[in-house]
Amino acid sequence: MKKFLLLVVFLFLPLGISYSQVSNLIFWGQTGNFSRASGDTVSWSYNVPNPGDTTLIEFWIDADGSGTINTGDVLWNYFIQIDGDSVGSNGPPDIDGKANGSVSFKQKVGLAPGKYVALFKNHGFYTTRAGVVTALVSPTFTISGHITVPTGYSSQNIVLDLLQFKHGRMFWTALTDASGNFTISMDSDTSGNPWGLIIDNGFIFGASVISPDRIMLTLDKGVKTSYTGNNFTVTSADAEISGTLRGEDGNPFVNADAYLTNGGSLNRYTKTDTAGVFHLGLLTSELPQTNLSLGSGDMQDTTIVSATYRFANVTSGNKLTHDLTIFKVNSTITGQVTFDNNPGGPGFPLWAENSDTGQVQTFTGSNGNFKFYVSNKIFNYKIQVNIPQGYSYNGVTAHAGDTNVKVNLTTTDVKQISSDIPKAFALLQNFPNPFNPATQIQYDIPKTSYVHLVVYNLLGQQVKELVSSQQAPGKYSVTFDGAGFSSGIYIYSIQAGSFAQSKKLILLK
Repeated sequence: MKKFLLLVVFLFLPLGISYSQVSNLIFWGQTGNFSRASGDTVSWSYNVPNPGDTTLIEFWIDADGSGTINTGDVLWNYFIQIDGDSVGSNGPPDIDGKANGSVSFKQKVGLAPGKYVALFKNHGFYTTRAGVVTALVSPTFTISGHITVPTGYSSQNIVLDLLQFKHGRMFWTALTDASGNFTISMDSDTSGNPWGLIIDNGFIFGASVISPDRIMLTLDKGVKTSYTGNNFTVTSADAEISGTLRGEDGNPFVNADAYLTNGGSLNRYTKTDTAGVFHLGLLTSELPQTNLSLGSGDMQDTTIVSATYRFANVTSGNKLTHDLTIFKVNSTITGQVTFDNNPGGPGFPLWAENSDTGQVQTFTGSNGNFKFYVSNKIFNYKIQVNIPQGYSYNGVTAHAGDTNVKVNLTTTDVKQISSDIPKAFALLQNFPNPFNPATQIQYDIPKTSYVHLVVYNLLGQQVKELVSSQQAPGKYSVTFDGAGFSSGIYIYSIQAGSFAQSKKLILLK
């Protein structure tokens, strides 16, 4: 769930869901319909028949004000709540943390003024509570903007969330009017700076792409109290990838994250609906794409194997479908990372991947020892590493249950191509450029310096460290091998003493 306890965008704990029947529901202190003000503490409690039962909860915008869910009403959010879950798994926690058949939750929230219906669903049984939220009295801050939507979609009742990232205990919302305009009214508490503004129910637009995906705001009433011009554009996708996310038992995962990435500038996320279905879109300007990864789940979660699948090519007009499966961990792969056959050290990252099914990540312990938590329902795992500067690696394939797997990296030296002392520091343009898969980067060092040469993607994320060492004066050349990277523009940057410079390189496969 994105807001209650701010489990925003990336929290994922997959579950096989079975719904139980809710009884004794008290919502916002009422056994019937409710009336509260924005900024009040929302609360609910209810009973389920069996300890540990799971309930699906939906929040709807009551567009027609009927107090029931009808055609034309807009789904705002949905999530699961588990009796006894003190952490919150794709939803809010159970406050008492005990699997005792009694479930509760409360949190201060800034719901937009409007009419709502809360629905608690269990094996086809529905229990609802309807009510109204009134405006905050004497707000301190207003955050406003406009949402432009594609033809065929309504501009009204789109939900905007202002999320408190620092503490994760508060959020404020707005509903757009018929023209797509919105205003969030909030109190003076800015302890959550910076705040993130997002479109929360963007799933109503299917595979359409929301830009920007979020707007970050630092609120300070000493500077201003009105923050205007926070505009979003929703654009129809030119290509679409959809599917259903399930567990190995076939049950769908609700409100779980699914993503697309090319390992560079393209990183797109969505969440599954109440049937586990996801839709992800690409714009005309982003196509074609090669080696595009679809996935779901946390690679470092030792209870699951996160789902992944690689699309070799995605082009304009494609409507592709691929289902994802999250497997439970039931086995391990253990081994050791060595450098020129010498034991490595702790903290070295590794991935074990089947590019069509799943992947997990781990880090080495003492002497380079590692352990992957895997499923034996996936046969092959290719072990991947971020190759450090000065080394090469040919790859190892392992299987669930394997032990003493050796991952050896071998030395490949940075070359000093001239001992002549240059007159000044310099970073030369790589050659060839564009390149596939390798290119040479040359640089000049006029005096002994600690040299740090790295490659970044366009998001500013380091993807490769080429040099990190003390070097004598001279002219140097190092190879950047892009065989494991996606096509695109990258930035290579050098820091040597007080000298710093960056240039672009283009990998074109």
